[in-house]
Amino acid sequence: MVVSQNVLMRLPGVATRLRSGRLRPVVGFLLLVVATAAAGLSVGSPASAADTAVVYVVQGLPGTNVEIQVDGKSVATGAEPTDIVGPLTLASGQRKLTVRQGNTVLLERMFTIRPNTNSDVVVHRPASPSGKPVITTFANNLAAVPADKASVTVAHTAAVPPADIKVNGKVLFANVANGESLHVVVPAGTYTVQIVPTGQSGPSILGPAALPVKGGELTNVYAIGEPKSGTMNVVVHELALSKTGTGKPGRVNTGTGGQAAELGLTSLWSN
Repeated sequence: MVVSQNVLMRLPGVATRLRSGRLRPVVGFLLLVVATAAAGLSVGSPASAADTAVVYVVQGLPGTNVEIQVDGKSVATGAEPTDIVGPLTLASGQRKLTVRQGNTVLLERMFTIRPNTNSDVVVHRPASPSGKPVITTFANNLAAVPADKASVTVAHTAAVPPADIKVNGKVLFANVANGESLHVVVPAGTYTVQIVPTGQSGPSILGPAALPVKGGELTNVYAIGEPKSGTMNVVVHELALSKTGTGKPGRVNTGTGGQAAELGLTSLWSN
């Protein structure tokens, strides 16, 4: 059973007070039992909330159902491609992620999380389809946006070389490599997204596909899979944000790599 409390979507074409006295020894024992049981529900048994972080694990390995473990504890079994596992509250610091298929360990990696952060850990293939699975951590940008705006992160986690990402037929992000991401704040609405080889108009690696983005939310889009095997797909992870009451924000473009093909990012998304 997959532990998931998130939105997963597949795009077309390709989701008491106690009295003191004699009761004190008994109460102490009961509190110890309850505390021990509660600690088992939180991976890593953090000492305090200030030392924890929220993590989602994105299953981006096509054609494979897997078990996902954190620090040796199973957090999901039978996780299918595009499944999102979480939210998981983990102790900050070095954590170990293990991905198993039956008795076979597909991946075992250490990753670092900082306290009071929120992030997606994506399990995916490198640019080479024959490469061993890797993980890439993407910080979730939870900054507030106006109710009519959407926060969007697009990440390249597919087994393909660097590619261009088109939005509404125009190249918005150019030469984005495996493991890189880019972030924008755009008007809420539905956009047509397509991934093509860098500098070329085709053939299409993914899409064109309709991508609705909701106002006041963060929408993370992860391209996964491999074209030749017909496993290209996307994972869409939506997170609610605080809304601001101000007017239209200026352009916001951040990320881990690649470069914008135009300077007018927001206007490209809205055209």
